Amino acid sequence: MLPMWSAAVDPRVIPARATPFQEDCSHVFDGALAAVRALRGDGREHLLVDWHGIFTRLDINDGTALAGPVCLHFDLPYDPHLETRIGAIRAFVVPRGSHRSHLQLARRIHALHATDAHEAGASLREIAELILGPGDWPGDGEYRKSLVRRMVSSGEQMRRDGAFAILGGGLNPPDRSALFRRRNREDAD
Repeated sequence: MLPMWSAAVDPRVIPARATPFQEDCSHVFDGALAAVRALRGDGREHLLVDWHGIFTRLDINDGTALAGPVCLHFDLPYDPHLETRIGAIRAFVVPRGSHRSHLQLARRIHALHATDAHEAGASLREIAELILGPGDWPGDGEYRKSLVRRMVSSGEQMRRDGAFAILGGGLNPPDRSALFRRRNREDAD
């Protein structure tokens, strides 16, 4: 009888071999850099890996993944579960949201630039040209003006919330009454 955490039972478990680290390794894994729970049995290691908030299960059929940095070689049988296994490997190798997190970081940086310019006395229109480049003002449906307002507001909120909000993107909800007062003042711009 096979254990339920085995790759033979669950196609989301990634079967792999671990070999000592080499320079030409396609995927390096270091169990010391991730939260790993291991279960050994039948000459295998069954690992539950928390890698950047994504939980992945590995079935190490040869070698050990717990002996420092190792090269992982994924063993994929050609069967009806191939796509599921490839998806699990993709989620493990390329953490979900990595592209999205770059976009979020860029938005936070733009918001901080907008806040700096606003504090230096720039109008919303000047901020739009500085950050977004030249374009129609205020834009169809005032979208450019609204976008710059949101940038300034979120930049101010990040500053109030501190470094974690700036680096990690965790914002507290804005004070709506202050937001509306500021918007009414800026409508005069």
